[in-house]
Amino acid sequence: MPVDRIRWGILGCGKIAEKFAQDLALSKTGKLIACASRNAATAEQFAQRYCAEKWYNNYTELASDPQVDVVYIATPHSLHHSHTMLCLDHNKHVLVEKPAAVNVTQFRQMSLLASSKKLLLMEAMWTALLPAVAEVRNTIIEGRIGELRHINADFGFISPFDAESRLFNPMLAGGSLLDIGIYPVFISLFLLGKPTDIKSSATLTDTAVDDECTVLLTFGQGATASLYSSLRVHTETKCEIYGTKGKISIPGRFHEQDHFFVTDEQGHTVRTDCGRTGRGYWHETEHFNSLLLEGRAESPVMSHDMSLLLLEVMDEVRKQNGIIYPFET
Repeated sequence: MPVDRIRWGILGCGKIAEKFAQDLALSKTGKLIACASRNAATAEQFAQRYCAEKWYNNYTELASDPQVDVVYIATPHSLHHSHTMLCLDHNKHVLVEKPAAVNVTQFRQMSLLASSKKLLLMEAMWTALLPAVAEVRNTIIEGRIGELRHINADFGFISPFDAESRLFNPMLAGGSLLDIGIYPVFISLFLLGKPTDIKSSATLTDTAVDDECTVLLTFGQGATASLYSSLRVHTETKCEIYGTKGKISIPGRFHEQDHFFVTDEQGHTVRTDCGRTGRGYWHETEHFNSLLLEGRAESPVMSHDMSLLLLEVMDEVRKQNGIIYPFET
């Protein structure tokens, strides 16, 4: 492992990879050296745009490259498991885009292999590493809003139905829950822990994936969360956190925000600005690099247990609504 700059490869050259590469370029601890796409022209153009030294139109070649230390996996949800296993098999550390896998069974296999090889595996839940989210958590721990009692969070945008798109194609693990509903679910688990009860309702498209999903979670001592995701309506994509002595409001879009508001019992509101570097992906990149340089095999912030908990909740929501992807059978 080089001690100066961590050498990154990007597997999948779509929109999310573009955003990630833009922030990786800001890093002083890591650099992009290779990328791969199934389309040779796409890979070559991506490499030129983000100054990668080489490109591949074969994922195995990227995973086999001895100069690559870490692979960021940015392919559709349904491929996260197989591409992570491919890279781990070739002794690469992995940052895999959210959701880390489609279900708990897949992630357990990924976690077991990474642990057995002493490789760093982390879900790219960038929200967890944002300064604003970390400060929100600290504010709650400090007791500024009293005992946490309820979280209300949403994420919705209008997407015309297209059976072949990644949002609606069941073979690509489409649906609002795994794509955007994961953010409201994450913030509630991040702040309240493991729920004691899960209730949900979803509307399904002609392709049998959800285009609208509501989740109600109950936690220890009666705290609750009301979460909503949709591909049918535009929402404010905000998060409101209610305590016995006040509330915290993270305005839209809460999952990438750089500030929040605290309102006390008297109704006085104070804004807290926390800053953000680049689009926000820089923070997870630097966190991952620091873990590697310290020789650590798991993130204390976005741990394997947190990824498993996320999938446990989403697995149960899908079960309650009869959402089963064809490849799961």
